[in-house]
Order: sequence, then structure tokens, then C-alpha cells
Amino acid sequence: MKKRSVAVAALAALVLASCPRERLGPPPAGVHLRSPGAIAYYLDKGARDALELGVREAFQLWADSTSIKFSYGGKASARIARDGRNEVVLLSRWPAELPITAPAWCQAYLDGNGAIVEADILLNAQAFAFTTRREAKPGSLYIEEVLAKEIGRSLGIGLGEDASDRFHAAAAGDGFEPSVDPAEMAAYLSLYETGPKP
Repeated sequence: MKKRSVAVAALAALVLASCPRERLGPPPAGVHLRSPGAIAYYLDKGARDALELGVREAFQLWADSTSIKFSYGGKASARIARDGRNEVVLLSRWPAELPITAPAWCQAYLDGNGAIVEADILLNAQAFAFTTRREAKPGSLYIEEVLAKEIGRSLGIGLGEDASDRFHAAAAGDGFEPSVDPAEMAAYLSLYETGPKP
């Protein structure tokens, strides 16, 4: 009986492993806003501690500048799926359906009314190296700058637009200070603060 249980469990694992994962891509056209409430986010447990600090600072930039409240849930196993958890995931193997020229991608999940209920931010570690403002490793992209853009997308700002954004590569003594782009802040204010309320 025990051998049969093990065989059934192994077969179930094989079937699940062969199931295709949800295809990644932009949401349907239109305006998609974040559902109200605090947003908890998690970081891929494989991320270095220095990157963890940079990620937390990028979310704090948005929290300090808006009425959106973000809370950090810690490091967790990487999952790219509609599972109720907002994650920042470093991918050493970039999904084939996403443009390889994109340093990052925001995968938004919508409810039946088109509101964003969850968003995973994927970082393209296959084609790009990431650093932080404290490390400033030459030739790498500042994770704070890349994430500031993608956090905006997770709020519906520019969601689904060309993700091949241009970021400047770190250089010694470049004096980089992370910030939310003024155009994105204006879009946020238009959508969330002064625009029509749902």
C-alpha cells in the first residue's frame, strides 16, 4: 500500500510539473488601477541582503510620496502566479514571451472589473546586472531606479507600455539618488488623487 501511495504522489508531481505556467504579458487595453488598501510585498529569498535594502528603499520612495501604504513581508520562495502575493523576483532565465531587452516586467493580475489586485515585479538577471546606490557597481543598473518605474506600473501607471526602458548604468562617483520620476508622480496624482473615484 505504501509503494502505491508513493507512486501516486510521484505521478501527481509529474503531472503538475508538466502543466504549462500562466503566460506572461500585458493586461487588456484600458486604465487599470490598484485596488484600495495597504500593499504587502515580498522579495525572492535568493536576493542578496544589499539588494533587499535597495528594494525596500524603492517601495519607501512611493510610500513617502503617495497615499499608498506598502509593507515588506520579507524574503519568500519565488512564485510568479496569481496567488495573492506581490513579489519581486530575480530571474536568471527570462521568460521567452517577454522582451529580453526589458530590464524588468510588472505582471499585473486583475479582478473582474479590471482593477489590479496583485502584481509581481520580475527583474531580468539574465541580461542585466543590478546594483544599489550604496554599491554602485560599474555597468550595473540601479535596482532602486528600475523598481521605482515598475512600482509605478504596479499602480497602473504605464502598465502594458513598452518595457524596454532606458536606465543609466552605475559608475563610480555618479552621485545617483533614487527618486520617483516627476511624470509618473503627475500620472499617479491624476489617477488616484484628483481623478474620478471608483
